[in-house]
Amino acid sequence: MINIRLEDVASFVRNIGSECTLIINHNDNLIIGSNTGLLICWSVSSGIEKWRNSFEGPCSELVTDEEICYLTENGNVHSINLKSGEIVWSLELEGLSDFIQVNGENVWVTSSTYDLHISNYSESIVWLINKNGDIMEKWAVEGKPWSLAITDHGVFIGLSRPKCGYAKISKNNNIEYVSLKNENPVTIGLEKDKMIFLGHSNGKVTVIDQEVTREIDIGKSAVSSLEKKDDLIIGLESGEIYSELNEWNIKLDGIIDRIVQGPSIEGVRFLWSSSWSNNSTICAIDINTGLINYKLQHNFRIRQMKSNGKILVLGDSDGKIFLIEDLVLNRRIKAPIELIENDEKRALLKDKLRSLRM
Repeated sequence: MINIRLEDVASFVRNIGSECTLIINHNDNLIIGSNTGLLICWSVSSGIEKWRNSFEGPCSELVTDEEICYLTENGNVHSINLKSGEIVWSLELEGLSDFIQVNGENVWVTSSTYDLHISNYSESIVWLINKNGDIMEKWAVEGKPWSLAITDHGVFIGLSRPKCGYAKISKNNNIEYVSLKNENPVTIGLEKDKMIFLGHSNGKVTVIDQEVTREIDIGKSAVSSLEKKDDLIIGLESGEIYSELNEWNIKLDGIIDRIVQGPSIEGVRFLWSSSWSNNSTICAIDINTGLINYKLQHNFRIRQMKSNGKILVLGDSDGKIFLIEDLVLNRRIKAPIELIENDEKRALLKDKLRSLRM
């Protein structure tokens, strides 16, 4: 196993000034959002900044749709021109806006209200908005949404207490609550290939395939990360990572924050995971065997990690953004160990050069 510094394999590094809260890699656009409301778009190919915009923050989630992207931040939703970064329209919602999805001509958004007296979320709302920014309909929901997914069978919202299970808005716009065999709160959700995957606080995952459900039981701690390509990969707060297809299970130190299928190294397909225990460890895991081939170390917590297969982008709690390209990664990974050791003087020089290119 080879240990490497994260900075040594990154094609470029940027600093957005506060914790990274969202990453979108769309065509040649790398869009990053921050806790303080900064939204920046860079060119992936050149590293040059295309545009930036500032909001109250924090930026929560962003989706792209042709030439428009839709952003949730604080208690608002914004329509933004993807090319220029200019705001097309903004809409203020009730509570804090979080999840957002685009489906045809509809924009679906969830928002939640936090009650300090009970130290929990008191109510949530699902909003149906058209692409002109008009509210078409809204539904009050019991419990906080922890996932939002849209399939041909309706809109699915994974819920925490008191309801747990999920709420479903069907095509006739009726809302119903569906109980699951697993009565524990939903902690995370994912939609892929018309299937919905709901992770629970007790380490189990519910799979909803059309109207049929099944359950995967791998551990006792909360599900903290899900990834689905050919294989379903499940990460837990206890540090466990489980592969359903290849049937391997590994244990890392700390909480599993993120899992993505990322760049290959020397032809080997890798799963990239980030775990936190006093510092971050980013592992390159052989998808087929579960063996950890490489480890990247980092002092700050990785808050966001996205990959399109060839490019891996990571954002940390300090506001640094790292873009790792497969060709550059493969070239640098072969460098002699003495060239990629933790040389502080070399790291400072690289940081200064990068800052001049910002």
